[in-house]
Amino acid sequence: MPRRPAPRLTPRHISVVAVANSTASTLFGIFDVLAYVERQSLSSAGSAAFHVEIVGEATGPLALASGVTVEVQRAIETIDASDILIVPSVVFGPDGWKTGRYPRVIDWIGRMHEGGATLCSACQGLFLLAETGLFDGRDATVHYNAAEIFAATYPAIPIHPERPLMISGAREELLSSGASVAWHDLALHLVARYAGSPCSGTTRGSARMSFSAARVITATRKSVARRNG
Repeated sequence: MPRRPAPRLTPRHISVVAVANSTASTLFGIFDVLAYVERQSLSSAGSAAFHVEIVGEATGPLALASGVTVEVQRAIETIDASDILIVPSVVFGPDGWKTGRYPRVIDWIGRMHEGGATLCSACQGLFLLAETGLFDGRDATVHYNAAEIFAATYPAIPIHPERPLMISGAREELLSSGASVAWHDLALHLVARYAGSPCSGTTRGSARMSFSAARVITATRKSVARRNG
């Protein structure tokens, strides 16, 4: 079962990584959910569980894959440590996924991981994280429509596109979510794992979301148990 991190008095810094190939839907969706947790925990407990920022190679407006513009709040070169990195889904160009397009981002992700960061991908965001080499030999999931391309591009990474959420790594710090809205599962898992049950209960705010979170946590534990068994 995933280990619960030790409680902290300071907010965990979350970097939502924006690149030109990013999809607006997963980037804004993930940011909105986790920023909501930040606001709710601050108002209810007096201290924020998270501090969420959209980060990229440079601050300012960045046109995403759909042409929608996002405001990058922090440049990665100014961030020396981040607790959780999330790479939203990416869109391929007409020639498919081109590796090596974001060397500065890949180098920065590697440094953050060395410092203890948890790395997360949503949907096809695993294509970018895979370039770090940190997922080699680690079970992961990706959008099922991209599974064949991913396997050909990164044969060292075992993928399970039928699973909505996978947790790997020596510290269980390598997380990947699969197709469509599986990033919901990822976000709920992060809330439950790092913000704790009081915060997650406030955040869900309904029996239906509580059931969804419980389903995600149970499925995650079973997946980890199968992997370790």
